[in-house]
Amino acid sequence: MAADTLATAVAKLRSLGDGSVQYDPNYAPGIGLITIDNPERQNAFSGKMMVEFYEIVVQIEQQDPRDMVALIVTGSAKKAFCAGLDLSFAQEHLRSPGMASHVNHLMHNTLSKFARLPMITVASMAGPALGGGTELLTAFDYICMASTTFLRFVQTRMGVSSPWGGARRLVNRIGRKHALLLLGSAPKVDAHMAKQVGLADVVVEVARGSADAYEACLKGSVTFLKGFIFDERTNERVTPGAVRGMKKLVVRADLEQDEAFDASVLAELAGLSKI
Repeated sequence: MAADTLATAVAKLRSLGDGSVQYDPNYAPGIGLITIDNPERQNAFSGKMMVEFYEIVVQIEQQDPRDMVALIVTGSAKKAFCAGLDLSFAQEHLRSPGMASHVNHLMHNTLSKFARLPMITVASMAGPALGGGTELLTAFDYICMASTTFLRFVQTRMGVSSPWGGARRLVNRIGRKHALLLLGSAPKVDAHMAKQVGLADVVVEVARGSADAYEACLKGSVTFLKGFIFDERTNERVTPGAVRGMKKLVVRADLEQDEAFDASVLAELAGLSKI
């Protein structure tokens, strides 16, 4: 039944909205790159983009490239990392009966799959992350964040909870007290606060207003991943399957998902959403 519902969500969302999600499996040795590309909407997700992201994750999951160890995800240059849900798409389509449920089911499933991929995942965050963009951030193993940017869990300000599984993943990542503060009171979290609470792992220092943040964060992400890919003593490739195996063990110990409970909490807010 769940597979049927997912297939329905994919079919209904596939043609809705603009933007794209692109995948380069050979960005760097052992590293693939996914780009969220909707610059007119600050790299927010349309229905079309959600389906493309889902299909890329499924492709990686099913093909399990033997040489790949890591994935970097970035927003398109000089824009936000991801501004969540494309509000023009939401206002046009989410008022249709059942459409919001399709969006939430697809993205909950996609981010759960992404978090379980046997690759080391890094968010290259040169620009802000808001709302659904922060839900996406919680699915990464590591976050590389420009010193000039910020993130904000604005879900409560939009009259919703955490429909894509982000709350549970955030608690696992930074602990109950920090997670509740960020989720419930929606502070604007700069890079240094994000690192202090354990959300960001690398802060890339860039000058405010600099056009170099995008490339600097990508470079910082690749540098961070070097230890997973190359033996620092011999400079030879680490066995890719060994690193992926370690990720599988950590995932099995650390992750759980309960989409039905997340959906029930969101349902309690029916009629209150500002989206």
